[in-house]
This record gives sequence, structure tokens and C-alpha cells, in this order.
Amino acid sequence: MNNETSVKRSYHSSLRTAQAGQTRRAIIDAATRLFVDNGYGATSIDAIAEAAGVSRATVFTAVGSKAALLKTAYDVALVGDDEPVALPDRASSRAIRAEPDPRRYLEGYAGIVVELGTRVAAVYEAVRGAASADPEVRPVWDKIQQERRIGAAHVVADTASKGRLRDGMDEEAAADVVWILNDPGLYHLLVNVRGWPAERYREWVAASLQHELLGDR
Repeated sequence: MNNETSVKRSYHSSLRTAQAGQTRRAIIDAATRLFVDNGYGATSIDAIAEAAGVSRATVFTAVGSKAALLKTAYDVALVGDDEPVALPDRASSRAIRAEPDPRRYLEGYAGIVVELGTRVAAVYEAVRGAASADPEVRPVWDKIQQERRIGAAHVVADTASKGRLRDGMDEEAAADVVWILNDPGLYHLLVNVRGWPAERYREWVAASLQHELLGDR
């Protein structure tokens, strides 16, 4: 095999990979719009395929079942892209975790909660609605709650490593509090439904986290 042939094969392989990634993202974006606008039950695989400009088979090949599409739509909304980089490993999260002061750390984390709410609240509500009606979606909802609770425990561990929790607050209870306060459903109710400005919501989350985890010292 000469070098020119090797380069051509590498080029075509990279091109196919890029095209497959674009197709996958188009399917995810189309599914997200339809789930949010029409609801999970009223959205068919055929409708997603048509909106994405692909075949029905391509939807299954690129992402998976309808329930898998819903979970993927949530995951992509959560981090803002389809890259395999977990939220705690993102640059913005690492910068906030590097803050040594626990109160300022929680202020920074409240900012992340708002960013996540902005991106994910609508599809989160779509998952919530579908989970109560479709047994295939219930495991998706349960998985999201488990992931949120694990993330909350990490936030508490980070906080405790920067300064002790308030008297009477253990890490398990603290993680439950964070799990409630970072719920995108709260963002949806207070910002999208009640019309709170995002900054007011951020300040409320930060103050609540600081009071519950650290006390008023």
C-alpha cells in the first residue's frame, strides 16, 4: 500500500465519521424539537426521520429507539453538545470546582444550575410527562433522577472539602437538598412559568444552597 492510498482512505474514513456525526446531531435536534413542541406520545419515529431528512432506519441506526432518543435529547441539552465529555469535566465546571471558598463555589454552582435550566428545562418536562404515561420512558426518568442525585452528592463533597457543612447537616441530607435545588423543573416553574429573571433565580439558588449547606455564618 502506498502512502497516497493510505491518505485517501484516512480522508474518506474521517469524512464518513464527520457525516455520521452530523446526521446523528440532526436527528437529535429534530427529536428534541418535536418532543418539546408536540410531546413524546404524539411524536413518531417517522416524524423525527422526516424532520431530520433521513430514513426511519437511519434514526434507529444513528441513535436507537424512541426512548433512547428522548434520553439522548436530554443528555445533549444538559451539556450543550454531543461530545463524550461529562459535565464535571467541562472547562466551566472545572473552573468553578477550583474555587477554594465554599460560599463562592456554591455561587458559581448556582450559575451552572441556571445554565442547565436554560438548556434542559423544556425537554426535562417532556420526559416527566412521558414517564407517567409510557412504561418505556419511566426508566429514562428514573435514570435522570439517579444521575442528578449522584451529581448532587459530588457537589456536597466538593463543598465539604472547602469548609465544613453547617451543624446538624450531614452529607446525605445535604445531597438531597442540592438534588431538589438543581431540579430543572424548579427553573421551569419559576423562570418559564412565573417569569422570574434568570439572575433572580440564580441568586435564590445560591442563597438557598449557602443557607442549607453552610448556615448563615
